[in-house]
Amino acid sequence: MTKWLNMLKMKRITYKLFVTTSLILLSFAVLIYVSLYFFLPTFYQQYKTTQLQTGIEEIITKSKELDLQYGVLLLDAFSKKNNAIVYLQNKEGAIIYSPFFSSVRKGYSLPAEVRVERAKPILNTNSFDVAVPIQFIDANLVLVVSATFQPIDEASQVLVLFLPYLSIIVIVIGIGSAYFYSRFITKPLLYINQGAQKMANLDFSEQIEVHSTDELGELSTSLNELSVNLQQTMQELHNANRQLKSDIEKERAVETKRREFFAIAAHELKTPLTVMKGYLEGMIYHIGPYRDRDQYLHKNHQIVEGMEQLVREILSMSKLERDAFKLQLEEVNLSQLVDKITADLEYFAAQREIQLMKHIASNIMVHTDRLMLVKACKNIIHNAIMYSPQGEKVCIQLTRDVQEGCIQFQVINTGVNIKEEDMQQIFEPFYRVEKSRNRNTGGSGLGLYLVKQIFEALGISYSINNIEQGVEFEAAIPISEQ
Repeated sequence: MTKWLNMLKMKRITYKLFVTTSLILLSFAVLIYVSLYFFLPTFYQQYKTTQLQTGIEEIITKSKELDLQYGVLLLDAFSKKNNAIVYLQNKEGAIIYSPFFSSVRKGYSLPAEVRVERAKPILNTNSFDVAVPIQFIDANLVLVVSATFQPIDEASQVLVLFLPYLSIIVIVIGIGSAYFYSRFITKPLLYINQGAQKMANLDFSEQIEVHSTDELGELSTSLNELSVNLQQTMQELHNANRQLKSDIEKERAVETKRREFFAIAAHELKTPLTVMKGYLEGMIYHIGPYRDRDQYLHKNHQIVEGMEQLVREILSMSKLERDAFKLQLEEVNLSQLVDKITADLEYFAAQREIQLMKHIASNIMVHTDRLMLVKACKNIIHNAIMYSPQGEKVCIQLTRDVQEGCIQFQVINTGVNIKEEDMQQIFEPFYRVEKSRNRNTGGSGLGLYLVKQIFEALGISYSINNIEQGVEFEAAIPISEQ
């Protein structure tokens, strides 16, 4: 039942158009029939009267130039054309000529009931009668014309008898025409409506195809364009929404890391502050070994220097993470830069009995931020020296890789490897392979994190891997465009 109701709703416009068209056609058929029945006799009578009068006037005009013998030919033609009875009679009323005679005859008198002596036509519902003078070259006579209107009355009666059959024909043709017309008109409308409903339900899988150049074709084209534009807009919104979710998740992850960073930074600062506080209280109250103020003042100074270094690293990372931060790009001689960093760290390497080996190509130029790159390279070499066992080697290589279109910067420290689980987190802030967090055996855990931030800001790719000799750090620095 529901299915049929839905079909009725879908085709409601078809039924409306069918009923309306049927009523219009039937109304016109009835109007035409009534008009024929009531107005055809009057119209026919006026038309016939006008035709007869015109013919009579034409005969009278032409007869003045003809003899009676030739003039009667006009009467014969007029009688046949208008299906009328025509007589010529003299002043006494005797018939001189009639088409019923084979020739002109004289002396025949009209019966009293047929004689006509009037000059005006006598009109009634069934006949037309007129008698007018007519002049020939050789005679002056009276033309008598009589015609009947009976056939049109019979035609009206036939219309009444034919009404049932005519009604059946009109109904069948009218209803059939209305049905096919309504189907023809509404079929594309229903098809377009179905397509529009699918679009309303966000189903853009099908196109509306109406192959016509009228308004329906333009409507289908407009709906198809609307479908494409709406689909593209929804896809863009979907992508934007997905990107927004991704950005929100990234922002949450960054915020979480930031909170963790500050929590760890607070812990890193709290520990030395607590130690310093203990030293100072012992010195103030002359407790035990703390009476030797010079010794513990020196230790406090070392702690303050370590805290100062930690704060500097935190500020450097904070600077890199700010949106307003801009790199100060310039042409830098990378060969001289790496050579100077290595020279500055030679004393530190000598204290740990680490041998520095350099393979630095000359005059390698890059377009970069000098201060940021110095800080990153210094941290890498310093970490290699710091975490290498005593007596090992640290190899520093700087070469131009023409095939890859970059500069290869490698630092290898021998005699040590990094565990796989540590390798995954070594670039995280405050992460240290050495778990004791002793300042004498390691740094703050921010060195490689700072390297990561700087290299990402400068567009430098990097990696750290275990090799047979030890640990290799490798960075690919883009070559400056000349």
